[in-house]
Amino acid sequence: MTTHYNVQKHNTIYQVKDRILIGTMPPKAQVIEEAPDYLGNILKYFSKPRTLEDSFKFITSNSSLSEIEARNLVEELIENKIISNKKFDSDNRYSRHSLYFDLIDTPINAQEILANKTVGLVGMGGIGTNIAMNLAGAGIGKLIFSDGDTIELSNLTRQFLYHEEHVNNFKVEQAAKQLALINSEIELVPILESISDVEIFDKYFNECDIIILSADSPAEIHEWINSAAMKHGFAYSNAGYIDSFGAIGPMVIPGKTACYECYKNDGDLYKFLDNGQELPSNLNESFQAPSYGPLNSMVAAVQANEVIRYLIGVERKTEGTRLLINSQNYKIYEEVFTKNENCKKCGHFTHHTENLHASFQESSLTDVYVNERENDSFNSILLDSMMDRLIKVLPNTKILDIGCATGEQAIHFAQKGATIIANDISEEMLEVVNNKVNTLELKGIKTLHGDIVNLNIEDKFNYVICNNVLDYIEDIGTRLSKFKGLLTENGTLIVTIPHPIKDGGVWKKEYYNGRWNYEDFSLQNYFAEGKITKSRENKDGETVISSIESYHRTTETYFQTFVQAGFKVVGLFEPQPPNIVAETHPILFEKCSHIPYFQTFVLKKE
Repeated sequence: MTTHYNVQKHNTIYQVKDRILIGTMPPKAQVIEEAPDYLGNILKYFSKPRTLEDSFKFITSNSSLSEIEARNLVEELIENKIISNKKFDSDNRYSRHSLYFDLIDTPINAQEILANKTVGLVGMGGIGTNIAMNLAGAGIGKLIFSDGDTIELSNLTRQFLYHEEHVNNFKVEQAAKQLALINSEIELVPILESISDVEIFDKYFNECDIIILSADSPAEIHEWINSAAMKHGFAYSNAGYIDSFGAIGPMVIPGKTACYECYKNDGDLYKFLDNGQELPSNLNESFQAPSYGPLNSMVAAVQANEVIRYLIGVERKTEGTRLLINSQNYKIYEEVFTKNENCKKCGHFTHHTENLHASFQESSLTDVYVNERENDSFNSILLDSMMDRLIKVLPNTKILDIGCATGEQAIHFAQKGATIIANDISEEMLEVVNNKVNTLELKGIKTLHGDIVNLNIEDKFNYVICNNVLDYIEDIGTRLSKFKGLLTENGTLIVTIPHPIKDGGVWKKEYYNGRWNYEDFSLQNYFAEGKITKSRENKDGETVISSIESYHRTTETYFQTFVQAGFKVVGLFEPQPPNIVAETHPILFEKCSHIPYFQTFVLKKE
C-alpha cells in the first residue's frame, strides 16, 4: 500500500517575506528564517496527501534542486515533523481530538487507550455532570457514576446535563440517558446510591483506573476513598470549590504521591487547625455552599483534562498538587503535597509541603553569591555588561575592586589584561575568589582582605570600582576621601548602589501559576533616610536571607556627598535588562524591567 505524506493537519503555515511560520504558539511552533523562494510552494503542495515519488518530481520541477536534494529536503521535513504520514478522517467521531493529541505529542494510540479505561464519578452535581459530559465525548470506555439525589430546579444553573422536565427525577438515571445521547459507544453504569461508607467503593468502583470525587459529604468520604484507593490501587482526585475558588486535586496515585492521610492537615484550612487536630463541626447548621455555573464548568474542564492526561500517560499538573482558581481574576494558586514518611496509609516516604506558607532555609550571603552571582543575579543581568562598557582596559590598566564579593568582575577584567586588586572584608568571599584565580591560573590579580579605610595601599589606580558597598556604610564621606586618594590624576571612580527607589519601597507579590508574580510596587517613604532592614530573594523569588541591614539615602544625598568629597559626576546610569532576560530569568526580568534596581555614578576628581 502506497504511503502518503502531508503537512501536519493541526499546523497553520504562513509566509512573511523570507520567513515561514509553522504553527502559532511555542513550544511547538517553528520559524524557518531566510527560507528559499520555493519552500512555501512546496509546503502548500503537501497540503494534500502526496506520495514520495510524486513529491520528488514536483520539487525538482518547481525549484533548482536536484533529485538528491529534493529527497534530502523531504527527509528533513519529515524529521522536523512538518510533514507526516498520519491519516486524517474528518468523519471519525474523535478526529478533532486526535489532532489535539498529535499536537501535544501523546501516544499514537491515545484514543484506543481511552476506549479501554474505566473512570468513576462520585457525585453527579454541577461538577460531576460536566466532567461526565467531557469524558463521554472523549470516548472513555466505561463510566461508573453514583448519586442518590434527585434533580432540583436550582441545579439547572450549572448541571447542564439535565433539563426542566427532568426535575424530581433521579440524577444518575437521567444522566445515563443523556450521556448515551452524547456517545452511544461507551458503557454507562449508574449507581443510585449516595456514599455512606467505604464498602460502596469496594462494591462498585474497585475496577476503576481513576475516580473523581466531587461530593464533600459525609465528612468521612475522603477517608473512605483514600482507604479504598490504597486497597484497590486506583488513582483518585478531588474537584470542588472553596468559597469563590475552584479546587482541583490533589490527584492521589497510590505508591507515588501523598495520600489524604498525608495532606489532610495542610492547605487552605491550615491556619484554623491546631497541631494536626481534625476540623471541628460547622456551627452554622443552615450552611449552604454557593455554587456558580461558570466556576463549576472551569473546575470540571480542568479536572476532565487531568483525567485524560493521566489515562494516556502524559504529565499531570495536579499530581500531588491542588490547584485553586480564583473565579474573579483567574489567578491559579498551587498547594503541593508530598508523602509523609510516617504515614500509616501510604508508607514511609519524606513529607514536605511547598505552598504559599512554606518556610525557607536561611542562607549566608556568601552562599547566595556562590550559587547565583555569576549567572542568576541582578548583578549578572544588569551590571556586568554595563561595567564592560564603562571600563576600557588598555596596557598597564590598574583596577581596584572594593567589595569584590566572589570576584566575577575582578576576574573578568584580569582576563582582559588589567592588573587587579580585589578587596573584601569577608574572608569567605576572598577564599572563593582565590580558588577561582588558582583554577584559572590568572597572574594579574591579587586579593586584599580588610576594610579599605584601614589598609595602606601605595598604588594608584586608573579605576576604582565600588559596587553595592556604600549602602552598608553609615559614614560614606570617609571612604570617598580614601577612594579619591587611590585614583590616578585622570582616574575614574565607579560607584553602584541599590537604586533609592527600589530600597524605598516594597513589592506586592503573589504565588500562582507555579511561580511568584510581582504585580505592584509600592514606594512607601522615599525621603526617609537612615537604617533599613530588607530581605534577599533568589532568582525564583524565594526568600533566602530574611534580614539584611543597610542605609537608605536619596539620589540627591548621594550626589551632594560625592560633590562635597571633591568629585564631579560625569555619568549616571540606571541599567535595564535586555529582552532575552524575559526568557532566561522571567522573575528577575519582571522585577527589574518595571522599576530601576541599580544606580551607577561615574565620578572624576575635580
